[in-house]
Amino acid sequence: MLDDIDLRLLTLLQQNAKLTIKDLAEQLGMTTTPIFERIKRMERDGVIEQYVALVNPEKVGRPLVVFCNVSMPDYTPENINEFEDSIREMPDVLEAYHLAGTIDYQLKVLMHDIKEYAQFLQQLAKLPMVRVHSSAIALYTVKQSTLVPTPSKSSTL
Repeated sequence: MLDDIDLRLLTLLQQNAKLTIKDLAEQLGMTTTPIFERIKRMERDGVIEQYVALVNPEKVGRPLVVFCNVSMPDYTPENINEFEDSIREMPDVLEAYHLAGTIDYQLKVLMHDIKEYAQFLQQLAKLPMVRVHSSAIALYTVKQSTLVPTPSKSSTL
């Protein structure tokens, strides 16, 4: 179970994962050993999954963000597994969500341009169990965050 210190520590790490144990301890008013132990426990327990560098897509030639909505007319466990396995292998797909409702999946893909997205759609068309329902091209980003809100212990978890 996470306590208030764990939650504050997680917030600090999400804001800047390059903070040293010493920096974290100072900000939390603690010594380094318990901070180190808390981080190791949260890594071991899967609370902290990984540390990454966030890259600006435009700076690496991937300025086009497209949300691709996919339907699966023949909704079987086999088709679901095959589709999800295929999507996991596609590097252009940053995020994929299995949804409840009229759309079965929403994919967030990064592309160089619209021609590259057309090629991506042709790749999806090779998967017989799905059809592209619609695509939405992002004009610009209003908000993007990787910060998972951590409630205080006084609020409901």
